[in-house]
Amino acid sequence: MLTHFHEDHVGGAAELAGSTGAEVLVHRLDAPVVRGEAPGPPPVFEDWERPLHAAAVRHLPQGEYARPPQVTEVDGDLLDFGGGARVVHVPGHTHGSIAIHLPRHGVLCTGDAVAASPVDGSVMLGVFNLDRAQAIASYHRPAALDADVVCFGHGDPVLGRASVVLRESADGYPAPA
Repeated sequence: MLTHFHEDHVGGAAELAGSTGAEVLVHRLDAPVVRGEAPGPPPVFEDWERPLHAAAVRHLPQGEYARPPQVTEVDGDLLDFGGGARVVHVPGHTHGSIAIHLPRHGVLCTGDAVAASPVDGSVMLGVFNLDRAQAIASYHRPAALDADVVCFGHGDPVLGRASVVLRESADGYPAPA
């Protein structure tokens, strides 16, 4: 399951699928980028994000990575794992960003739509978004779900009362009109 097309999430998908036969799932709007059929649009940086991005890029392997030749496109699907995993579209980080909700287990994986601050661990809007206003509007979708545990693409998870923590954080980002 790829939550979005960025290299730090897609980089090993082709190798993993090739060695295990695993199916690669991605939202239909990010699928052309993951397959290598279209370039991924770059983020629109906030001024304070520029030095963070420069530092992050230094940790990524340089050069082209292998792209999975075949992906299964998902959008709002109920998947047959984890007791029924719901795909939740949360555009803004990328056009096809998704979260995965496992209601039976009280677990939510947000990808990069939501993050834990590396400074103090507080829950915050993800960084390096294509469309900040859309990302803020989407932030309220996972915050409305019930989860005891929330896992992020970056940062430590919230273990216990995660829905409360997410809702309190989302309240700090009023949805654009």
